[in-house]
Amino acid sequence: MQTSLARTPTAPASAPHQRGWRAAGLAFCCLMLALHVAAGYNSAGVVDFRRDVYWATAIAYGEHFPWSGPPIYQLVELGPWWYYLLAPVMRLGGSIAIAAASVQALAALKYFLALRLGTRMLDARFGFALAAAVAVTGWAIAPLIFPSHPAVVETALFLLALAAWRCRDALTPGSAVLFGLAAAACVHAHPTTATWVLAAGLALLWRHRSWHALTMLGLAALVVLLSLLPPWLDPQPVVAGMRKAADTYASHDLAVDPLVRFARLLAGLFVNGEWSGLMMMTPWKLPTVRLAWGLYCICLAVALAGVILLPRTLRRWFAVAIASLALQCVFLVLVRANMPIWMLVSALPALAFAVALGWYGWLSAAPPWRRAFGGAALGLQVALSLAAFSVFLRDIHSLRIMPDANPYVDATQRGESYTTVPIAFFPARKVDAFAAIGCAPAILHGRLAALLEAAFAVPLRVACGRWPDLRFRGAAEAGAHVFGIESAAAAKTAIAPEETIAGMAIYHRIHAIGPAAGTRRTELRRMQVVPETLRSEAQTWTFSARPGDVVSLTGIGADAIGAAKANGRAAKLVYAVGNQLLYLCDACADAAAVNWEIAIKEPAYNLDIVVIEAE
Repeated sequence: MQTSLARTPTAPASAPHQRGWRAAGLAFCCLMLALHVAAGYNSAGVVDFRRDVYWATAIAYGEHFPWSGPPIYQLVELGPWWYYLLAPVMRLGGSIAIAAASVQALAALKYFLALRLGTRMLDARFGFALAAAVAVTGWAIAPLIFPSHPAVVETALFLLALAAWRCRDALTPGSAVLFGLAAAACVHAHPTTATWVLAAGLALLWRHRSWHALTMLGLAALVVLLSLLPPWLDPQPVVAGMRKAADTYASHDLAVDPLVRFARLLAGLFVNGEWSGLMMMTPWKLPTVRLAWGLYCICLAVALAGVILLPRTLRRWFAVAIASLALQCVFLVLVRANMPIWMLVSALPALAFAVALGWYGWLSAAPPWRRAFGGAALGLQVALSLAAFSVFLRDIHSLRIMPDANPYVDATQRGESYTTVPIAFFPARKVDAFAAIGCAPAILHGRLAALLEAAFAVPLRVACGRWPDLRFRGAAEAGAHVFGIESAAAAKTAIAPEETIAGMAIYHRIHAIGPAAGTRRTELRRMQVVPETLRSEAQTWTFSARPGDVVSLTGIGADAIGAAKANGRAAKLVYAVGNQLLYLCDACADAAAVNWEIAIKEPAYNLDIVVIEAE
């Protein structure tokens, strides 16, 4: 097979020409690696990533050695290998930001692996086309948005493809074990890759058609099964209420409107991923987004048109890639009622392979103007695709959302307009800096509490050499109370902070109002993902403060406030970003005291009411 494929290009390339394509491919891969690492360093992560870092830290310092890994849709658990993979990073790097950048570096290996695979299958020109196609398949930004184990799905799948390619001529015990390890990496990246593992195994069995091949593939399967065994041996009980019942999953998630969702998923993979990236992750106005998306679609059409320039053998491979993509999409819509981005990533390598074959048709075609035209179109498509990466290369002060759709929760959704929402964004590199608050016991409030609680206090664990005695919120908690809000919020008041750490204004002169009880630092248990929360019922809070004091509410949005009054008059809302509100009384300067009344009309979680005291 290798020989026949290697002789099919329509325009043979000289050895120096191949070296040029290799250099171009390597340069492109290094560019993507740099973009991924920088984006990881500037990203905020997600709850799953923070869970991963918590367990990796516990392993790194010899405090706990889990048998179970990340839970999948509350149904099953993967092995703990992802946590153990991150543990050396936390031990040596000691930083959430470095962990985030490391995850992105692993995700970016997919470009190098695609370059290697394409070069081995055909030549360096196809290797370049395949690496570039990985970046232009719409949802290439998925690892940036969800930097947990699904971020390495494509990397694992290309490892599988290379392992299978190695096994095509001879199935030895060594190559079978390597194939099994690659297959295990796929399954632990996300179980949706199981279809590709099965397909690769069946393809190798069909190629060799012998009992020896069956034995070697059995050895590979044993490697996969052993990697999945540890959760079954975990002595720690599952957190109550975390596991989803199989009958609930079967009745609510299996085969929900598959035909309609199949068509929408294909559209999402081919073109809507790019639409969502341009709409939600660039600063461009809507007309510019539409123009850029139209150009992207034209470039994709050009790529697919390049298939007609391929020899018959490669056109068959294109058909196989499209058929495989369709079958994977059928599988995805059958097993999940909605399609979050980490579910569809397993379909992207097949799409990239099909698109790369189209670009290869142009890049290997004669006369030279066809190669120039194809190369220009490919360059434009890559540039348009990478525009979405830029959001993670700067400080983010606002995000764009589509009011009628949330494609990152369900990739089959699409909206035609956007709205801009201000946010308080603290990337991983800034969260690490909050360890500067010190290692003494403390009760944290405001945004400082929310961020360090979400990070499970890992930055302080690394800085202090132990888990600190931290509590989050709680007016009745005895000890030193520390409050922190973003500097932009502090600037809306006349009260200067005692110190500023990484864009967080820190106050010690505060008076905690409520609720009375807070939460202790969460110690994660099996299948648990998020920190423990405290529910506060709807009620009216009354308290007194001095003129010039500022009232902070964290954990609640402005729409949940029924009334906010100071001395019987409406208080002034000076800051409302996300779940952080700041009120002051601008007509109370001459009053001896200010009587506050805050009416909260719906339950809130992790509510925190604090008075920032004026000097």
